[in-house]
Amino acid sequence: MADQSNLGNKILITGIVLGLAAGGWGIALSSSNQVAAPDTNVDTGKVNTTLSDAAKKMKADMQADRKVEDTAPKGATINGQPRLAPLFFSTELWQFAADDKKMNLVVDIYDPESKSIHGDVPNTWFVTSGIADALGRADGLDVDSDKDGFTNGEEYKAQTKPADPASYPAVLAPGCKPKLELAKLTTARATITTDNMNSDPAMNPTEANIRILGPDGSTVVHKATVKIGESFGLSPKDGKRFKLLGYEKKTFPGFADDTVEENVISVQDTETAGPEKQFTVRAGNPNPKLTGDAAKGHLVSDTTATLRVTGGSALGTPKATVKAELNAEFTIPGGAGDGKDLKATFVSTDPTGGINVTPAGAQAPICIPKVKAKHAEE
Repeated sequence: MADQSNLGNKILITGIVLGLAAGGWGIALSSSNQVAAPDTNVDTGKVNTTLSDAAKKMKADMQADRKVEDTAPKGATINGQPRLAPLFFSTELWQFAADDKKMNLVVDIYDPESKSIHGDVPNTWFVTSGIADALGRADGLDVDSDKDGFTNGEEYKAQTKPADPASYPAVLAPGCKPKLELAKLTTARATITTDNMNSDPAMNPTEANIRILGPDGSTVVHKATVKIGESFGLSPKDGKRFKLLGYEKKTFPGFADDTVEENVISVQDTETAGPEKQFTVRAGNPNPKLTGDAAKGHLVSDTTATLRVTGGSALGTPKATVKAELNAEFTIPGGAGDGKDLKATFVSTDPTGGINVTPAGAQAPICIPKVKAKHAEE
């Protein structure tokens, strides 16, 4: 951890001056638990060596195992005056431990040429950004100084303002930790079927008897007679999602080595951007022995993600929780780097338990991790 340079030396020098001005008074030197009492006063004209010797010994004790290296350029100044570090203390000079070198380094935090305390991040960035207090912390780059959900290190990388909660990177910035977390992932299933009476290829029906089966694949939860061009849903309350486009003739394997031709209904899903936006449904009850193109009915699987926003202007507000449907676009409040809303698409689930989301304008998806159950319930 960094600290302001040679604070102990300041105490020593101050002690010397006070000792010369107030002869006869004992001065306690706290760092090494030694008490140095002056043996004369100023008026005698004698040289007071006790405090001077004590100061030299204390300095030697403090630096017995570590060297102090001054890393600022030669001839550097402070407030227009020659820089005396590491002998004297000032608010501009900091000393931090470089354990790999087994020494303390003295830097001028206002000098861009001085060695950086925190890796490649200039000391001057902390000062000019208004977070000089974080400069003196070993975890200074991991601290979120303005409480906007982004660390100082993330804000430096994005060149945003770490002391301004209205200035932050995008919550799904490529190469950065996502500021979204998956709190809940649910999947609702239903099967669309149609009656066998419409399967005769010689017929040219104008409507279909639609039956919706529940998650068990056998219980009828909704029925409707739908004309070509009309819409229907998975429940009476959801009556507009699917549209009956018409009938098609398809060939399927028969009972022997022959084939059969049947009418199938053609359906459009108006609420998905997924690959099954348009599909056909073969008449009859689902049969586990019939798979692929020969399957009867059509399984609809709706996956919904509940996401929590952990950075940006929505942090800590009701807007911080958003819903996302698989293959559909959704809005992240305050998710853009300028504080505006960000559009993204929920493209797939991930083997890790999270989901993959592609921000608007991005080429590749970003994985949103799933939080632990206890955290998700909070």
